[in-house]
Amino acid sequence: FNAATPSDADDIASLLGASWVATYGSFLTPDELSAVAQEWHHPDGLRRQMSNPRVGFLLARTDTGALVGVTTLKRSDDGATVSVLRLYVLPDYQGQGIGSQLLNRALAAFPNAQRIELQVAEGNPAGLSFWTKRGFRACGHDEVRIGDITLALISMERTVAA
Repeated sequence: FNAATPSDADDIASLLGASWVATYGSFLTPDELSAVAQEWHHPDGLRRQMSNPRVGFLLARTDTGALVGVTTLKRSDDGATVSVLRLYVLPDYQGQGIGSQLLNRALAAFPNAQRIELQVAEGNPAGLSFWTKRGFRACGHDEVRIGDITLALISMERTVAA
């Protein structure tokens, strides 16, 4: 596990592309997946996110250095809330505890956080299950538009015991 640097952006974009095809390919077309990749996963955009001092990227790699997981977290101005912007593990590596380790290690960097929030697509039952098992509860609904696509989202949160 290590923090991301701008030189990791291309590998992160590839991982996100593969993860999105596996996770959302059943209900998003290849063109829609491409639009998401361009909007949210382009290496230049990832590098811009990395330059934000309130945003942290954590990577999971195999022993040979291959990137297999990524999480991105953003803290609020006052540090009380941390937003999980993304957490993806390549399909072949899921179910091995990598996602949980990424989450726990990333959250450890924000010891003053009182609340953790995220959004998961309604069409991602595995993601919903992952977050529910880790103590997150649904607290609302939202949607996001990317070009002509509208994704329905479930907002989830977990408070941190003082």
